[in-house]
Amino acid sequence: MLPKEEKIKKASDLEQPGLFDKENEKERIAKKRKVVYIAMILTIGLSLSFWIYRSIRNFNFSFKLPELNFTVSKPKSSKINLPQDSASWSVFLKRVDSNSIIYQTSDDVFFDDQQLDNIDYIDSSVYSSSLPEGLKIKELVEEKDNNIVYVSKIISPNQELILIIKIDDSKDLSQSKNLLPGLIGQLYWYSLQK
Repeated sequence: MLPKEEKIKKASDLEQPGLFDKENEKERIAKKRKVVYIAMILTIGLSLSFWIYRSIRNFNFSFKLPELNFTVSKPKSSKINLPQDSASWSVFLKRVDSNSIIYQTSDDVFFDDQQLDNIDYIDSSVYSSSLPEGLKIKELVEEKDNNIVYVSKIISPNQELILIIKIDDSKDLSQSKNLLPGLIGQLYWYSLQK
């Protein structure tokens, strides 16, 4: 039989290798997990990179800038619709630079150039709310009984217009005044088409 010290030494030698085996086993499992994680990440990463490559290759990169339209849209009407109310409407529209008449409903609205030059216009835009901004507008409005005479000089960078509108025998003068801006806008856009 072995002495007591040797028994303890032999017993500790037997215990030691088992302890290292358990620690080695844990390290081996941890290494296997790391390898599995790395393999999964590489597999997913490669699959994702191939999918992105295929998507990019099939994707059409043609890029076209949108066309910007800086023109003001104008109504495409070649006919002037005079307001339909109880009054009698007469219109005269003339281009000053070429002295050409753009629109005229009757001869009784006509003013000669000397009369138009002697009018004391007011820098105002009471009835021209339907016109685009940036125009210089001078107006003269005369009201008498149930009649209105509206004279306007509309100045834009490319043309100067004289507009005369006579409203005679209106039963409801306030309604006729409310219809005036719509007609002025309609006549202005009509002048750009001519």
